[in-house]
Amino acid sequence: MPGPDPVHWLHRLTSPEWLAAAAHELENAEAAVARRATRAAVAHARRAAGMAWNAVLVHHPDERAGRSYMDHVTALCDDPAAPDEVKAAARSLRQTPAAAPALIPLGRPGSSPDQALIHAARVILDHAARVVPRG
Repeated sequence: MPGPDPVHWLHRLTSPEWLAAAAHELENAEAAVARRATRAAVAHARRAAGMAWNAVLVHHPDERAGRSYMDHVTALCDDPAAPDEVKAAARSLRQTPAAAPALIPLGRPGSSPDQALIHAARVILDHAARVVPRG
């Protein structure tokens, strides 16, 4: 396996570093949800999932996964090796519109759609952490 390579799109970080970056993106998504920044929340959640999948791709390269974070999310939607929960999470991230709805419901941030977005990214991150070899 190639070591860290600052110019290679995948090997510029190690698997633990990709997982840490994904966790940071998930924190950014949660912060965006708290301030009702829908576009930012969706972008950070998708990036978190894609970065988490980079951690897996470091050890298990798969051309079908593409190179971009959104390519990874899209590929996970129908990946026969992925658990159903992961595929459902990927579909949720892929299908969530990046723009805020025309009518913004009153209430507190963190409502069900917001939490579903965060949950979906967390499912993929947690699965990636289980798949990546320890050590």
